[in-house]
Amino acid sequence: MNNKGYISKKKKGSSLYEELHKEALEILQKLCGDVWTDYNEHDPGITLLENISYAITEVAYKANLPVEDLLHSSKKEPLVSGDNGFFTASDILTTSPITFNDYRKIWIDRIQNVKNIWIYPVDNYDKELNNIKGLLHVYVEKSKYHTNKVLEERENEKMINDIVKIYHENRNLCEELYAIEIYKPLLLNIECEIVLSDMVDAEEALANILHCVNNHLAPEISYHSLSQLQEEGLSTNEIFNGPNLLNGFIKDKSLKEPLNTVNISEVIKAIATLPGIVNINYFSLNYRDENTHEIVSIKDQFTVPKNTTVRVAFPSSNKKLVFENSGITFLPDLQDTKKQLSFIQALTASKFKAASNSENNIPIPTGKNLDINYHFPIRKQLPEIYGIGDRGISSNATPLRQAQAKQLKAYLLPFDQLIVNFLAQLSNIYNLYDVHGNVSASYFTNTLPDVKEIIELIEPVNTTFSTEETARYWNIVTNDLNLFFDKHASERLNKIADQLLARYNEAFQMYSLSKINKNSYEGIIPDESFKNDLLTIKQDFVSEYDAISYNRGKSFNYTYNEVIDEDNVAISFSGIFKKIAILTAIHHTHITSLSEIVTNSGIDIHPKKEEIDIVFHEITIETPLEFIEIDEISYLVKNSEDEENLFETMHYAGSEETLLNEVLKNGIAINNYTIKENIEDEVYYILHKGETTKSNIAHIVNSKEAALETIEKTVEFLTEVSRESEGFFALEHVLLLPSYFENHFGFEIDLSLLDTTLTCILTHPEKTTFANRDEFLDQLINGLTSEELTFKTETIVGAYKLSIQSVHGKTIAVSKNDFITKELAEQEIQKIKNIRNQLQKETIESITTCYVYYGSERVDENFFSFRMSFLLPSWPVRFQNENFQKFFENTVYEEIPIHIRSDIYWLYYNDMQVFETFYFKWLKLLQIENPENSVKEEINEYAYELIILLQKLTTED
Repeated sequence: MNNKGYISKKKKGSSLYEELHKEALEILQKLCGDVWTDYNEHDPGITLLENISYAITEVAYKANLPVEDLLHSSKKEPLVSGDNGFFTASDILTTSPITFNDYRKIWIDRIQNVKNIWIYPVDNYDKELNNIKGLLHVYVEKSKYHTNKVLEERENEKMINDIVKIYHENRNLCEELYAIEIYKPLLLNIECEIVLSDMVDAEEALANILHCVNNHLAPEISYHSLSQLQEEGLSTNEIFNGPNLLNGFIKDKSLKEPLNTVNISEVIKAIATLPGIVNINYFSLNYRDENTHEIVSIKDQFTVPKNTTVRVAFPSSNKKLVFENSGITFLPDLQDTKKQLSFIQALTASKFKAASNSENNIPIPTGKNLDINYHFPIRKQLPEIYGIGDRGISSNATPLRQAQAKQLKAYLLPFDQLIVNFLAQLSNIYNLYDVHGNVSASYFTNTLPDVKEIIELIEPVNTTFSTEETARYWNIVTNDLNLFFDKHASERLNKIADQLLARYNEAFQMYSLSKINKNSYEGIIPDESFKNDLLTIKQDFVSEYDAISYNRGKSFNYTYNEVIDEDNVAISFSGIFKKIAILTAIHHTHITSLSEIVTNSGIDIHPKKEEIDIVFHEITIETPLEFIEIDEISYLVKNSEDEENLFETMHYAGSEETLLNEVLKNGIAINNYTIKENIEDEVYYILHKGETTKSNIAHIVNSKEAALETIEKTVEFLTEVSRESEGFFALEHVLLLPSYFENHFGFEIDLSLLDTTLTCILTHPEKTTFANRDEFLDQLINGLTSEELTFKTETIVGAYKLSIQSVHGKTIAVSKNDFITKELAEQEIQKIKNIRNQLQKETIESITTCYVYYGSERVDENFFSFRMSFLLPSWPVRFQNENFQKFFENTVYEEIPIHIRSDIYWLYYNDMQVFETFYFKWLKLLQIENPENSVKEEINEYAYELIILLQKLTTED
């Protein structure tokens, strides 16, 4: 800012008031310059113009207040995250763990004593094998290890349970935990001869060395505060990219890979940087071998054993810890060293966790609570001589003068009402954008501040209303006028909701959904009503967008249920499934039985000799539902049992598989119903005609009025059943796998695909675990391209089989097919040996198929890799619309991650019942912790039934 030392003079015409005044004068001159020549300040017209300009200037000032002041004043209390679709950075920019580093961060942040953690895919992506993808192996390095085995095992068990719990709360689609292993510690001992500077004591130096070496071998994970990262120049998006942590922020570069090799030279370099170290004459590390119990010295480098973390142990003796200070050689005091080390560790821990108590979120701007609605009437701003202010006009004024004063008040009244309405609009800005509210109006009005002082102007003609009654009357008039202009409130509110969604680059296909609704329900659900429903859905979408966005790549937590009863499980959809439901206007956002909705509605489907009846109780009758079977409608006669039942029920007929679909689709069409009077019996028949069925009697009543009412209520009932039945199931195939550590896995290698002269199909000698199977395959595939394997001929149940053994003599594969003679088997072996030099590893992998076994049945493992199935009921009317089916499928393909294959199936009622029977039993058993073998077998049985059903649907599709 250029400070001149004085306040600059305001330029003429630079204020809004002056601009309004000037523009109005120019308009007056153009419109009536030939009859009105006096535009000076004493002119009453100019006085009115000035006061109106002042009033508009005040309104403009309020409209230009900071948005936080407007929202705060409109809400009447401080703003919180989520108000009007605005969320704090930690709510809207963060995301549930997606990458492996994200998982590592959230585990390190939330689980005590986890120093570092690593996660790797079980499948080797460099291989061409079609085995299972999406299984994750976790390795944990602890900060401290207990010497007490009982305490160590107890803590390890709790740590694994915590890791599993947090994982399932944040599990990505089509992924699953394979195993969790906790690194074992390998304690190293230090031997050294070090020269120190004069001002450093040996105890402090040794403590620093022990801490330095341990931090080199197993680095601490550093946390950072928001202010630290901002000072480094990181953007807000970069800072909040990742899971929401409790103790600050962890950078990706802080997450080191596990140490594979200990280089003594690197350790010495790290020690040499410590203050007070003058020279390192000698330094080495050693450890005690677990098997031989001998001391092994590390002089150059050391390969860290698998699943092991190396740590420097606190010395038990100081004999080989030699320090020199000022030419004097001495040994450090270990008790003093331990105190120094504890102090350093405590200081370091507080440094690494320094971000835990800091403010790590960007605060919501604090607004001021202002009285935006306040308006000082224009009539009160005019000079008293006008006689329209609080003092009014003189009682001695002539009737003409009094009438003129009233006319002026009446002239100014619309100006005041318009300004009051505008301020009402401004003060309701929070309500207009409130996604948690239920505002149905887009325009607002308010009461004039001086309404009781101008009663004589607004009271109805020829009435004796009191002051209060007149004020209420005027409010009704202004509100009715406001409603007249607010006819398209729903459309405007939908546009506001669209604008809120646009902040997050989301679009709601309202036009397509409206068209689908109109074509499906043929006007039964009015377009305006459907748009109002969509508005509610959109507002709910925005209100929950922080959770939906945070969980956008996450699946549901099958280990936790909200409601569990005798027959059902209710689990809320995760972000991605909830988003799909919202974008397609499906109300059910949790896993629940869809066939039960039909069952509980009172509809019952039962077979007849040639057709199927669908029966539901007429909703105005409270008598118990009775089922009837009708062979020939023409046999109905007065007072028969069938006729009595038709008074109490609605009947539709059709083919068994599609009956419910036909009834819901055709039953909501009023044009499909006809009313026939039976004069002789004094009753009315309601006849219904379906798409594929002839017109038949659906119901009997005693009057035409009752018939019309029954049709109306029937249509309402069917529409409600149809809409309530809308929902879907999302089944991830990887969850159908049996235990990876039990004998359910095998393979096949079809050698005939390599050479037409070969007939052998190699398979596993016996079903085994997932890891053993992959180990067999590695040995087999590598051995087939070399000469490491041994080929033999074995006799099994009177037939000859080819057997392949490893260098250790273990059978790793046998031929699936039998050979009649031993000579034929040996000829096959020779053929394999002849082409061995031509084989490539990738070629063998391409003809290898991995299998999962459920008893004697098997499933190609490719079925479980990054695949999922969506199962939807085909009977809801909207779901029968081909355009909706395409719309839903496109939404799924747009929202589901691209590496996941999604299949979509539309099930008839009977098929859905079968699926739900197996699905809910399987899901409930899946939630049991540490299930017994009998439960595991039951889980596998239901899982296989679901697999068979999915494979059948794929074949039919």
